[in-house]
Amino acid sequence: MDIQFHHIFPLQVRFFDADVFGHINNSIYFQYYDTAKMDYFHAIGVDVDKNHATVTAHIDADFLQQIHTTDKHIEVQTAVTHIGHKSFTLVQRLIDSETKEVKCVGTSIIVAYDLEKEQSVEVWPDWIAAIEKFEGRSLR
Repeated sequence: MDIQFHHIFPLQVRFFDADVFGHINNSIYFQYYDTAKMDYFHAIGVDVDKNHATVTAHIDADFLQQIHTTDKHIEVQTAVTHIGHKSFTLVQRLIDSETKEVKCVGTSIIVAYDLEKEQSVEVWPDWIAAIEKFEGRSLR
């Protein structure tokens, strides 16, 4: 994967995230990604609110290595890799920050959304500018 990840969100792996085998349940990975996504928005200086809502239209993950409750150095790395007219692509990965071992790679399609009309809208120009500034390149 040739993506530069400028956003890093350290995680504290919680005991209750694990299943009976002591590894983090696969459904929890999506919670980690969602938490890091909100931190990404905050880091780039945009607000998710009633005027700037987003919905996840698609999400997938490739689980490469297990994460255990004893793992101490797990982080989520996040990057936007493409901005379309009404959506953008968010790539995230869970890694061990010490060994650099990639544990999981997730991709989401995030849609700009009008809550009142209940329909997608064009990605807001201020979001496009903030994302491209943060990522350091044009994404359209």
